[in-house]
Amino acid sequence: MQELTSAQTVDAMLSARRRAWQAEAEQFRLAAHFADLHGADMHGVDPHAVDPVANRPAGSPTVLFGEGAVRLGDDGTPEVAEFASLEIAAALNISRESANCLIGDALSLRHRMPLLWQKMCDGFLRVGVARTIVAKTSSLPFRQALEVDRRLAPLVGGVSAHRLVGTAEGLVLELTPADQAHDEFQAAQAARGVWIGGSGHGITQVAAVVSAADGIFLDAQLDRMAAILAQGGCEDSRDVRRSTALGICANPARALDLLQASLLDPADDPELPLEDGPSDDGCPARGMRGHTCGAVTVDPELLLPRATVVVHVEENTVAELDGLARMERHGPVLASWMAELLQNTRITVKPVVDPAGTTPSDSYEISARMRQLVTTRNPYEVFPGSKKTAERCDLDHTEPWRPPPQELEAHGAPPPTRLDNLGPLSRTVHRAKTHGGWLLRQLSPGMFFWRSPDGFAYLVTPSRSWMIHNPIAPVVS
Repeated sequence: MQELTSAQTVDAMLSARRRAWQAEAEQFRLAAHFADLHGADMHGVDPHAVDPVANRPAGSPTVLFGEGAVRLGDDGTPEVAEFASLEIAAALNISRESANCLIGDALSLRHRMPLLWQKMCDGFLRVGVARTIVAKTSSLPFRQALEVDRRLAPLVGGVSAHRLVGTAEGLVLELTPADQAHDEFQAAQAARGVWIGGSGHGITQVAAVVSAADGIFLDAQLDRMAAILAQGGCEDSRDVRRSTALGICANPARALDLLQASLLDPADDPELPLEDGPSDDGCPARGMRGHTCGAVTVDPELLLPRATVVVHVEENTVAELDGLARMERHGPVLASWMAELLQNTRITVKPVVDPAGTTPSDSYEISARMRQLVTTRNPYEVFPGSKKTAERCDLDHTEPWRPPPQELEAHGAPPPTRLDNLGPLSRTVHRAKTHGGWLLRQLSPGMFFWRSPDGFAYLVTPSRSWMIHNPIAPVVS
C-alpha cells in the first residue's frame, strides 16, 4: 500500500467500502433466495415429479403436517412456509423472530422497492439503511411503496443516510391516507412516556417520548434555565447545566424562583410583605431574590419559553391546512398536526421572503434577511454528503470577501456579499477551503462545485451531491 498516492488511496477506500457493502448485501440476498426455496405457494409444481429422498414433489418446499403459510414481509410479498426460518435461526445463532425479520425485510425490499434493492446489490446502499427504509414504509400498500422506491432511488449516493431516511419518512406521510395517518398519529401519542433508569455513581438515566410541541418547549426552557445558571456563576458545561435544569423542573417552586429572579430588576425588592403574601416561615429559600414560596409575581407569559420553529410549507397547504409540512430538526408532519404546536402560543407571522428584494452588500457582515434566504435555499451544509443543518454553520463567501476596488465599483462589479456568493459551511470545512487546497465555485445560486486536493470533483445542490470526477477511474470514451 505504501506505493499508493493519496488519490489512489481514496479511490481504493471507495472500492473497499463498496465490496464490504456488497458482502453485507450477499447475506441479505441469500435470505430472499431462501424464502424462494421455501415458498408456501405449491401451485405450478408437477405432483408426479417426486424427490426420491424426501418423498415430496421435486423443487417444492418442505411443508410439514400442521405447518401453515406466513407472510413475513409487507404487502405485496410472497408467503413462506411457517417453520422455514428455524433453519436460518439455528445456523446463524439468532432468534426465530430475528430470522423472520431478516427474511421479511429482504422480501419487502426486493418486491416493494426493486430500485433500492438493485442499489444495495451493487454496493451503493448499505443493508442497514435499506432495512431502516423498509421499516419506515411497512405501513404502505404495495403501489405506494413502489412510488417511494421510484422517488428515493435517484438520491442514493447523493445524500447522507440520515437525509435519505428522513426523505423516506416524508414520502410515507405524504402517501398515507388521511384516516390511516390520523390513526397512526393517535397511536404515537398513546405511546408517550417517561422512564427513569437505574442509578450508579450518583447519576441516573432518563428516557422520554413526548409530543413534538412539548419537546420543542422543553428544549427551549432547559436552554433558558441553563443560561440563567451560568449567569449566576455556575461553571459547568452547557450539557451539565441543562441536566441540572431538568432536575430543577422537578421542584416547581424552585424553578419558579429561578425564572422569576431572572426577570426582576435588581433594584426591585422581590419579597412580598408577609401580611400580603403567603407565609414562608421555615422555608430554606426565604430571602432569595424572586422567592415568594410559589406565588407568581411576574406576568405568567414571561415564564413561558421562547422557541423558534422553522416550518417549510407550500402556499396551498397554508391556505387549506391540508398537506405536508416539514419542521426543521423535527421532520415531516401533516399540516393539521401543527395546531397542537401553535395553540396557546404567541405567534409572529412573517411575510414570505422574496430573494428579489434582497440588496447585495459590500460589508462582510450578513444581514438576518440574507441569512434566512441562504439557509432556506440550502438547508444543509454545501459540502459533499454533509448532514449538518445550515443553522449550525457559518455563511461562507464562496469567492473570498475583499473590499471591491474603486475602479471595479465604477464599472458595476457585484458586491461580494450577495446570494450567489454565499453558502453554509462548518468551521472545519471553511478552514479546509481557505487553507487546505479545496477549490469551491458556486456555479449558480445554491449549486456548488468542489475539487479536492487529490483531484476528486463533486457537484452539490440543495437536494443531493454527486462525485462527478474520479481521477483514478479510467476514462470511458
